[in-house]
Amino acid sequence: MRVADQSYAEASTGELVKRALSDDDTAWEALIDRFAVRVRAVVRSHGLSAHDAQDAEQTVWSNLAEHLSRIRTPESVGPWLATTTQRECGKLRRLARRAPPADPERLHAVDHRSPEEITMAAERDRLVRCAIAELREPDRTVAVLELHAPRSPAAEVAEFAGLRPTEVPTVRRRVRRRLQRLLTEQGYGTQRRSGDPGGRSGAEDSAVRAGPEDGRAQDKARQAGTGRR
Repeated sequence: MRVADQSYAEASTGELVKRALSDDDTAWEALIDRFAVRVRAVVRSHGLSAHDAQDAEQTVWSNLAEHLSRIRTPESVGPWLATTTQRECGKLRRLARRAPPADPERLHAVDHRSPEEITMAAERDRLVRCAIAELREPDRTVAVLELHAPRSPAAEVAEFAGLRPTEVPTVRRRVRRRLQRLLTEQGYGTQRRSGDPGGRSGAEDSAVRAGPEDGRAQDKARQAGTGRR
């Protein structure tokens, strides 16, 4: 990494905003790099098609460029991006429900899962999205990062969700408890075997830490857990 690039990487978000507003292209790129993973995590949590996901990300960054000078507190760019991304993805999901597009990648992709595994994965993803939608901010943003960017440092989570770094561990624990409760209420842990009390297995509890991309592993773990009971 060049010394100049390193100075941008180490600059505060507020400083990057000020430089970007002064037509500093490197500062603008550094600002995008800082939040790109977290914006993408929010987009992925909505289960959009590849085309819509790309559109959502591009729209979010275009909106940031347009509104950057209007953000009252430069250090609050993270929460602004989280909220804007949620809104844009929600809009695209509503449009997709009205006129479902054919995603070329999905049409030509080969899926080696069984019909049962595909059904289980789709149902799990739906329940997880519904559970996250029940949460309020900043819990919703923290939940999305837990699922789709699980190795995010506490400082980065705090900046994106509008928290203090010391608050992140507490919010993470609260989010996991609430997601587990919401998923249970929505029937995620219900066992299909007759006579089973319907408790959750360890694999099912771990669903709150796994996103849709972990579907196969989670489904196999759930089936293994059911077989052990």
